[in-house]
Amino acid sequence: MDFIQALHVITDPTRYQIIRLLMERHYCVRAISKKLGISEPAVSQQMNILKKAGIITGSKMGYHMHYLVNVDFVKQIFEQFAKEINSVKPEKTLTTECICEYECGRKH
Repeated sequence: MDFIQALHVITDPTRYQIIRLLMERHYCVRAISKKLGISEPAVSQQMNILKKAGIITGSKMGYHMHYLVNVDFVKQIFEQFAKEINSVKPEKTLTTECICEYECGRKH
C-alpha cells in the first residue's frame, strides 16, 4: 500500500478516532465500540481496513483480540508525506498571465 492510500485510510473520521484511542493504550473491539458509541460490527469493519493497511496490529488476550497502532509504519507514512511536501517549490509570486497547460478561462 502506498502512502497516499494509507493517508486515505487514516483520515477517515471514524478510523482516526480509533487510531487516537489506540495511541493511548490497547483496546478490544467491544471497548472501542463503547468509547466511541458505535456498534461492534461497525468497529470491526473499520479495524479490518486498518489491519489490511498495516496501521494496526492485534494480539489475542483471553477471548478478545486487543489492538495497537503500528507506530513505526504510521511515522513512515507521515515522513513520506513530509518529503513530498518539502519537495514542492512554490512560486514566490503570482503573475498576471495564465500559465496553465489548459485554457482556464482567465481573461488577460
